[in-house]
Amino acid sequence: MCMITNPLLLLCDEPTSGLDSFMAASVVNAMKRLTSLGKTVIATIHQPSSEVFALFDRLFIMAEGRVAFQGTVEEAHKFFTR
Repeated sequence: MCMITNPLLLLCDEPTSGLDSFMAASVVNAMKRLTSLGKTVIATIHQPSSEVFALFDRLFIMAEGRVAFQGTVEEAHKFFTR
């Protein structure tokens, strides 16, 4: 991934839309590598595959315009299996 500037915050609006599952995972892995460099990445992703979903550190899930869940992937699994 190449960027012209070196932003501390990256906002990605549906960066995986239209991609197959392999390319979507590649994009999310690239965003995750940016976080290891100290960047903050915020992305909107609709209906990610389970592989892509597992790559996220923190989730903010909305339904009908309201917050349905906020927390880690592990916490989401516990929350939604109750």
